Amino acid sequence: MLQYVPEDMKKIFVIERSADVFNTVKHYLKEDNLPYIAFQNIREALVSPDLPALIILFGNDSLLDIRADLADLKDNPLFVKIPKILILPFNATITQGECRSLDVQETFIIPVEKLQFQTAISKFLLRSPRRVFRILVNVQQDGSNLRYSGISMDFSESGMAFECVSDFPIGEKLQVSFVNPKNRSRFSLKSEVVRKTSTPTGSSVFYGVMFRQMSEKDAQEISQFISGSS
Repeated sequence: MLQYVPEDMKKIFVIERSADVFNTVKHYLKEDNLPYIAFQNIREALVSPDLPALIILFGNDSLLDIRADLADLKDNPLFVKIPKILILPFNATITQGECRSLDVQETFIIPVEKLQFQTAISKFLLRSPRRVFRILVNVQQDGSNLRYSGISMDFSESGMAFECVSDFPIGEKLQVSFVNPKNRSRFSLKSEVVRKTSTPTGSSVFYGVMFRQMSEKDAQEISQFISGSS
């Protein structure tokens, strides 16, 4: 049993009946700082002292086996209402249509598409959709003409994280701007520093900012940027 579980966070059960040959799902979970516990079969998961917020089942290429696994989960009253994501193997002959009758809320086929997977995870964990994306950002303090450069880490509809060598205190009002490389449109968003921490080397600082006073147009465009639709 493999664990990646920071304290006081919702846990995800990853049940690996078949291998994630591209190792994408665990990478996406770690990238989003989402805690998970990996099991080799349903039996291990059912005897765990933990209760998950979400179950990710790597099924094999057999509807009978997948139905049996889901039936075992359904027989345990603690697991009945927990949302489930089914991951089918790379060479699966099972179709998405055949999976519609299964007790799962989403189905993916390896290799799992990143943005679609992150959107599904966010929906089931009731967290803001998030996009991990590294691009150049410009940062300007409120009332100052000086501009600083940073590198984005991730974006959500309510804020973003970035790395920068400049020092800003918690509560600092900033204007953060960046260009969407897909359509070359520019974002310029008022924000406020809500968290900061030094990088392991101490050479720069990780910042978390919340967007403030967003217009309806800004909110719509940032949502499209996060989903990858624009």
